[in-house]
Amino acid sequence: MAGDKVLTGAAGEYYVAFRLAAVGYAVGLTTRGTRTIDLIVANVKTAKSIIIQTKTMLNASAGSKRDAEYWWKWRLGVSAKPVEDTFFYAFVDLKDEAAKVPDVFIVPSSEVGELVGDWTNDDGKLVDRWVDIIKGSDKETKYRNRWDIFQKALG
Repeated sequence: MAGDKVLTGAAGEYYVAFRLAAVGYAVGLTTRGTRTIDLIVANVKTAKSIIIQTKTMLNASAGSKRDAEYWWKWRLGVSAKPVEDTFFYAFVDLKDEAAKVPDVFIVPSSEVGELVGDWTNDDGKLVDRWVDIIKGSDKETKYRNRWDIFQKALG
């Protein structure tokens, strides 16, 4: 499965929107180019709502056979992100094959800082941020395909 970054991002957004709409939530996709917010989701029965930023990779899996350590990774970027009870991240791994069901790591914004690694240049200036989740870790169990995190937030 090949594609450019815009199409990859759209695939992740639409997949998360599909999963939430399929269980009865009202889902709105924001206008292209809207920073930070990709989806607005509401429970029409409780009137509770959340916002979601998706980060999608064609193949988020990485690792080193030499180190025998494998993980998933997504680029977060350096811009400031809100930390709110109603703000969530959905880190989507499309697994580089359309026939496979994507994995989605659902992380409240208040907890994403625990997963972030900063990249700096030689002058110590922050140039990028990446989210890493080690395979087999407690973070994998806590966030991987945990759609119930959204259900709890939406009541």
